[in-house]
Amino acid sequence: MSDLQPQGAARLAAPPVTDVPGRDHVHQDATTPAVAPVARRRPRLTAAARREVILALTLLLCYGFFRQAPAWNEFSRYDLVRAIVDDRTTRIDPYHQNTGDKALYDGHYYSDKAPGTSILGVPVYLLLKAASGVAGSGQPASVRAIAALAFAVSGLPTVLLVLLLLRFLRPQVGEWWALTIAAGYGLGSLAFPFATMLFGHAAAAAFLFAAFYVLWRYRTVAPAAPRWLPILAGFLAGWAVVVEISALLGVLVLLLYGLSHAPAPARPAGRAAPLARALTPLLMVAGAAVPALVLLGYNWVSFGGPFSLGYGNLANSSFAAGMGRGILGVTAPRGAALNEILFGPRGLLLLAPWLALAPLGLLAARGRGPRREVAVCGAIVLAFLLFNAGYYLPLGGWTPGPRFLTPALPFAAVLVALAPRPFRPLVALQIAFSVIVFFAATATMPNAPEAIRAPLADLWTPRLLARDLGQTTAWLRWGLHGAQPLLVLGLALALAAGALYATTRAGAVARGLTWGAIGGLTLLVLGFGTPLDLAGGLGLDRRAASAAGGLAIVDAGVTPITEAENKLKVTPWAQIENGGGALRGTRVVFTVHGPGGNQVWSAWHGNQEWRPGERKRLAVEWTPPGDAPPGLYRARVTVTSEDGRLVYTPAVDAGAVRIR
Repeated sequence: MSDLQPQGAARLAAPPVTDVPGRDHVHQDATTPAVAPVARRRPRLTAAARREVILALTLLLCYGFFRQAPAWNEFSRYDLVRAIVDDRTTRIDPYHQNTGDKALYDGHYYSDKAPGTSILGVPVYLLLKAASGVAGSGQPASVRAIAALAFAVSGLPTVLLVLLLLRFLRPQVGEWWALTIAAGYGLGSLAFPFATMLFGHAAAAAFLFAAFYVLWRYRTVAPAAPRWLPILAGFLAGWAVVVEISALLGVLVLLLYGLSHAPAPARPAGRAAPLARALTPLLMVAGAAVPALVLLGYNWVSFGGPFSLGYGNLANSSFAAGMGRGILGVTAPRGAALNEILFGPRGLLLLAPWLALAPLGLLAARGRGPRREVAVCGAIVLAFLLFNAGYYLPLGGWTPGPRFLTPALPFAAVLVALAPRPFRPLVALQIAFSVIVFFAATATMPNAPEAIRAPLADLWTPRLLARDLGQTTAWLRWGLHGAQPLLVLGLALALAAGALYATTRAGAVARGLTWGAIGGLTLLVLGFGTPLDLAGGLGLDRRAASAAGGLAIVDAGVTPITEAENKLKVTPWAQIENGGGALRGTRVVFTVHGPGGNQVWSAWHGNQEWRPGERKRLAVEWTPPGDAPPGLYRARVTVTSEDGRLVYTPAVDAGAVRIR
C-alpha cells in the first residue's frame, strides 16, 4: 500500500451538528446553510516521488564520491573553460601543454572538442574562482576544478536523465521494473564512470534523451500539451550537438519522430494533416536555433568559418591522419570494429550483458503500446552502432569501453525494459553483475590505458583487491584511506534499501523511516558526494594543523597489473597526509627489494609541497626486467627532504608481489 493522495476529489459536507456532548448547543434554522469544518492536510510526496528522491540522492553520492585523474580529453575541455573566463578568448595557448587533444589554427592552439561541455562549465568555474578568491588561495587547483566541473556537467545531467528514464518507463512497465532499469542504467552501464569524468558523453546523452522525453510528453501523454514543448525539445537536442557532434545522429531520428503523427491535442484530418505533422519538426528547428548559433559562432571565431571544426585542424599528426578518413574519421562500418565494441575485452556486452537483450524490446512494437517510441529507440541505437563501427578509433583511446555509444545507452535501456516479462529475472541478475563491474572501474581507474587488453581482469579487479582506489572525497576531505571509503557507500546502500522498503508500507511510522533515511542520505551527499569543495576552498573542512603533527604515511600497497602480452607492471602506492604546517622540498621515495632483501629499483616524486591538512595519493610503476630472479619482491616507501638527509616518515613495508 502507499499513501497516494487523490487529486480533485470532492469534499463531502458533514451533517449539521446539533447536540454533541461537551459542546454548547448550536441552533440552526432551515435558512442557514450547514458548514462543516474542513481539516486541511499538508501536501505529501507520493511514494513514487519519494523513490525518485532516494534514487537521485544515491546517484549524487556515487557520482560525486570518486575523483578521477584527468587525462587529455578532460584537460582540453578545462583549458577552454579557463580561456573563456580568464582570458576572454577561445585560444588555449597558455595551457595547451597539458593535453594532446588540441587543434592548431593560424598559429594558435584551441580545444579540438565541441564547446558545449566547456560552456556549461563556465558558471561552475566562476563559482570556484570566487570561493578561492575569498579564501585567498588564488587559482583553483586544476585537478580539483576538473572534479567539480565533472560533477556539475556530467554527474548532475546523468541524475536527471535517470529520473526521466524512470518516468518514461513507469507507465510502460510498472513502478518497480522501471526503477530497476533506471538504477541499472545509472550504475550498471558506461553512464556510471562517465558521470564522474569531464567528457561530453554524459551531458550529450542527457540532452538527447531529455529531448526525446519532451516529445513523448507532447505527443502521447498530455492532452493539452503546450505548443512550446517542441521548441524546448529542439533546444535540448541542439545542445546535445553542441556538446558532442555525433549526437546529430540521434537528433535526425527525433526529427523523424516529430513527423510521425500530429500531436495529441488536435489530430486534424485531410489536407491539414501533413501541415500539422510538419509543424513539430519546424518548431524543433526553431528551438535549436540558439544552440546552433552558439556552435557556428564558436567555430567561426576559433577556426575561421561556421562549419570549420576543431577536428579538422588537429595538432596531433596521428590523430589528424585518422580523422582524415571518410567524414571526420568515419567510413563504412567494419565487422571487426563492431565485434570489438560489442564482444571484445572492453566490449559493451561483456561489461553490461543486460543490454544484449535490447533487441527483444523491439517485440513491443507489435502491441498497442509505445510503437513509435520503440522504433525511435531502435533507430538511435542502430545509428550509433553503425557510426562507432565505422570510426577509425572504435574505443576512443584510454576508456572503460566503447564510449561513443554512451548517448545511445538510455534508449537501449528502454528496449531492455520492454523485453518480455519472462526475461526479467535474467536481466536483474545481469544488472547486478554490471553494477559490480562498473563500480570496480569507477572506484579504481576507469580510463584504462590502451596497453591493458582486458581491464576488468588485469586492472580494475587487481586494484580493488589491493585497496588501491582512486581519489575519493572520503579520503581528500575526511582522511578515510584504503578501503575505508567503501564503508560510506555501504552505509548509503543500506539507507537507500531501507528507505525504498519503507515506501511500500503505509502509515506514519513508515513515512518517518523513509524521511529519516532520506535525511541520512542527504547528509552523506553533502559530506562525501559534492566535490565542489567550496567549504575546502574557504578553509572550513581542513584539519587543524598541529605543531606536533607532520607527514604520515597512513596506507600503502602494491598493485600488480597485467598489460598486453602478459607483461607484468607493478604499482607501489601510498596515501600520505600532512598533520602539521605547510611544508616544501620533500621527496616521496619508492624502492623495490628483491628476494634477498637487496634494493633492485627505486623511483620518487620530487619537490613535493604540502599545505596544512593536505592529503595525497602517490604511485609509481615498476616493470620487472625479463631476467628478474623468481621470488617475492617487497616495496617500501619513505618521505624525505629533497636532498635525502632528513627523513620525515620512515620506510613503510607497502606490500609484496611474487614474480615467477
